[in-house]
Amino acid sequence: MERFLIISKGTEMLRIPAGRLVYISADGNYANIVTQDNRSQMVSFQLGQVEDMIADQLGDAGGNFVRLGRGLIINTDFVYFIDIARQRVVLSDCACFYHDLTASRDVLIKLKAYIDTTINHG
Repeated sequence: MERFLIISKGTEMLRIPAGRLVYISADGNYANIVTQDNRSQMVSFQLGQVEDMIADQLGDAGGNFVRLGRGLIINTDFVYFIDIARQRVVLSDCACFYHDLTASRDVLIKLKAYIDTTINHG
């Protein structure tokens, strides 16, 4: 059964299938949520609050989501390319979307190690 992330505040509710959530970026006191169909939705929560929602609502399914520094949470299922030297990570499903994002060298080194470990030992 598919798990959903539900973000609700006031008169609005956003319900996203976890497997279709690509990344979440910080925008001041807001978070911008990007899904597999290339849609983007701004929510009035800080990135840390959304991170807590993922942990609370998705449990083990939330393990695919990794915080990269202060401004980004990504779904590691969509990591297509990591370029540590140029400080970029590309998220793609190799069919419908391609998102070229920036992150610090240190964060990308850890992400690459995490993915290497997951593939080789997961």
